[in-house]
Amino acid sequence: MSIEQLKKDCESDLFFYAQVMFPNRYFGEVHEEMFRFFQRSLEEAMETGQGDNAAALIPRDHQKSFCIAVASSWAITKYPWFTVTYVSSNPTLSERQLTVIKNIFKSDSYRELWPEMLNYEVNPRTKEYDHRSLGTWTKTEITVDHPQRPSSEKDPTVAATSAKSTNTGAHYKMCIFDDLVTNENYRSAAEREDIKEVYQSYASIATTGSIKWMVGTRYGDNDLYSALKEKEYEIFDDEGVVTETRPLWKWFERKVETSKRYDGTGTYVWPRAKMPDGNWYGFNQTELSKKKSEAFNLELYYSQYYNDPNAASEAKITRDCFMYLQPNLLEQRQNRWYYGSKELKLACGMDLAFSEGSGVRKVKRDYTSIAVTAWDNEGYLYVLDLQRFQTAKAEIYYEKLITMHEYWDFREVTVETNAGGAVVANFIQDEIRRAGHTLVVKHQHKNQREGTKEERNSQLFEPLYRNKSVYHTKGGYTRLLEEELHLTKPPHDDLKDAVWIAVSNSKRLAKPKFATNKRERTVVNASNRFLSRRKRA
Repeated sequence: MSIEQLKKDCESDLFFYAQVMFPNRYFGEVHEEMFRFFQRSLEEAMETGQGDNAAALIPRDHQKSFCIAVASSWAITKYPWFTVTYVSSNPTLSERQLTVIKNIFKSDSYRELWPEMLNYEVNPRTKEYDHRSLGTWTKTEITVDHPQRPSSEKDPTVAATSAKSTNTGAHYKMCIFDDLVTNENYRSAAEREDIKEVYQSYASIATTGSIKWMVGTRYGDNDLYSALKEKEYEIFDDEGVVTETRPLWKWFERKVETSKRYDGTGTYVWPRAKMPDGNWYGFNQTELSKKKSEAFNLELYYSQYYNDPNAASEAKITRDCFMYLQPNLLEQRQNRWYYGSKELKLACGMDLAFSEGSGVRKVKRDYTSIAVTAWDNEGYLYVLDLQRFQTAKAEIYYEKLITMHEYWDFREVTVETNAGGAVVANFIQDEIRRAGHTLVVKHQHKNQREGTKEERNSQLFEPLYRNKSVYHTKGGYTRLLEEELHLTKPPHDDLKDAVWIAVSNSKRLAKPKFATNKRERTVVNASNRFLSRRKRA
């Protein structure tokens, strides 16, 4: 292929240009699609003269910032008279992206294809070509030397700036917003409003008919991107009549993988692969699992990797609905459990990881969960203990359940069964009889539930939690239960199912016991159990 043909192909195809500039870079399908998205934006804007706003919301760690820097250099390559302001959340990020653009322009490949873009002079000492810019070339601003750039242009070709910088007096043909929303500026309502002001300020300095590009990662349902999705503008005809209303921004959005369960079992938009230099890039189920395990804020995790904030504003069970008991007040006296002076009536529910008619599930993402709950005589519910595990062995189901029974001494357990689950429930029942335990196993078939899971959860859990009638223990699996209760589409709902089984098959204490001045002898204090469990967790 001739140099002229290669140059022509690069200018007509952004993705091809990226591959030529970075032949050893690992670009996935998501990057190719994103490059095509921004290319269409530029081409439509230049054809119509009306500008365009194009935003890509890509999962964290998917090299979106690098890609938008490459796309910016391509836009300047096609239209050397462009002036571009490159806005990031802080100066370090914007300067880093400007360095990417600089390195592209100064690379041997680029210079061979577009020698007129930068001014080079022969170094008399080394006899090699050195870049000698005729304009600005600093860590925050660069100016290309292309003859098509007007000599009267005062603004640099690219100005790298940040959310806290001033922009008075500047006017740009392109405005690039790169990761405006970050952990640092999303923590409070005031900070979120500040970043909206930053966006508005920089958008206002773009020239009429300008092109705005944006890449980012979601942080919540009330972030900048959510606000921009609601923005629209009107199209008028020659008579001044509104003919159409359009979204202000066009959106390109991708999740880390395609599973609707958000459990990592789908197809990854940037599959993990090893490059010739030995480095690994991209995601697979293990890497995604690590990211989730490291996340303390699961709303943030689902925002950043799935573009699904599951915002508290939409959740009917919000974080402030959760209350926590004091372990030192939970104790057993004469074979009865009390929380302070209030007697508790215990129940246990067990949700088996079984699929209809197939025996034990082979897919490891499904869990069996056990929940121990209790009511007091004032109508408060206590989630006392949670267990979650994976197994294909019937004896493990029995051992996990009996361990909890021997500690809490609940009288009955309700096991949700179907064709496969009944086998395990019967095995547990037989083992209980052989061991001489007094635990009663009740079977509950799935067809006994009325309505969908969402409907029954709404009927049972929402009133209890919104009225702040439920106490949790801290540690153990409580955080995962709260995730299941709070998120609109949690990756698992096993713990919530077990709690639902326990609560829906339990009865509240009818009335309080008469108070007594004589304190019964304490047999077991539960605080030690919770302390040891927190250490294990």
